[in-house]
Amino acid sequence: MRVVIDHVAGTRRGQRQELDASKRIRFGRHPDCEVAFDPYRDIDASSRHAELRPVEAGWVLVDLGSSNGTYIDGHRVTEAKVASLTPLDLVFGPGGPRIRLFLGDETAISALHPPVLEKSWPPWLVPAIGGGSFVILFVLLLTRC
Repeated sequence: MRVVIDHVAGTRRGQRQELDASKRIRFGRHPDCEVAFDPYRDIDASSRHAELRPVEAGWVLVDLGSSNGTYIDGHRVTEAKVASLTPLDLVFGPGGPRIRLFLGDETAISALHPPVLEKSWPPWLVPAIGGGSFVILFVLLLTRC
């Protein structure tokens, strides 16, 4: 049994990780986490945000007291059972890194459809729009004076 992590949004967008499902998997910005997010840009995620733990009856995802919460399919959770063969949408803090989590064997993983990646905007876009708007307003004000 393997854990597939597809990074859908955040600085690792488009990357895939496959990990052993028999071991604890930690999510966060700390470099010791098996699923480590960028410590400077993925700031909605805590340094040690959540863990996927194997238990007798399967797996459980546990929020480790993160500042911004852990969301599964849009609902904030502190602890949730995770079923195999069911893709889950996880977000680490509102607007934070988003992943698709899937537990399955090699056959199920090979049949898994590619994730839908969130659009990524270039970092210069918002300042450029703001600056352009300012210039247009300034020119309009000058022409009316």
